[in-house]
Amino acid sequence: MESYPIDSLPTAGDIHMACFTAVKNAPDLKEKLQNQDKSLTFAMVESNLIMDVFQLLVAATKAAHDDKIGKLATQTISSEIIYNLSPSKNIAESLKRFGIKEDTTSLIAVKIGGNPDEIMEEMSRTVAGNLVSFSKLDQERDMTKLRQYYKIDPKVTEDKEILNWIVGAIAMKNVQ
Repeated sequence: MESYPIDSLPTAGDIHMACFTAVKNAPDLKEKLQNQDKSLTFAMVESNLIMDVFQLLVAATKAAHDDKIGKLATQTISSEIIYNLSPSKNIAESLKRFGIKEDTTSLIAVKIGGNPDEIMEEMSRTVAGNLVSFSKLDQERDMTKLRQYYKIDPKVTEDKEILNWIVGAIAMKNVQ
């Protein structure tokens, strides 16, 4: 698990993230999410739609900020993280695209605040999968979906440029 401070919101706590592969209980996790099970206290994101950890940090920081000012678009900070990953303002579409599915085999768990040891224990207890390094993200990436969802110009080919495009789309979503 990796943890990152939110410098602009030190009282929110750190952003904690763990990447899991070979996930065996995605149908159960998806059912718990659909039933709004309160035992799930972290976001679960499809790892194949994550270009870089920075993408998650932008979405989670925005969620923490919106939570602090009482302006969440969704019901929980966990769903807000997933919603913020999408360039779409359609909440249902955002959660469907970026949240886990019944056939998910690789996911990233994200939580804002809390004790890192307790969070890691909770994530490992909840997700039946192998904890792996974020360096494995390169192998998971679905560039076809990333290009489609973020409307990335085919001429943009370098990873850094693609990440800039994605972060720009996330940042611009709520600009009027």
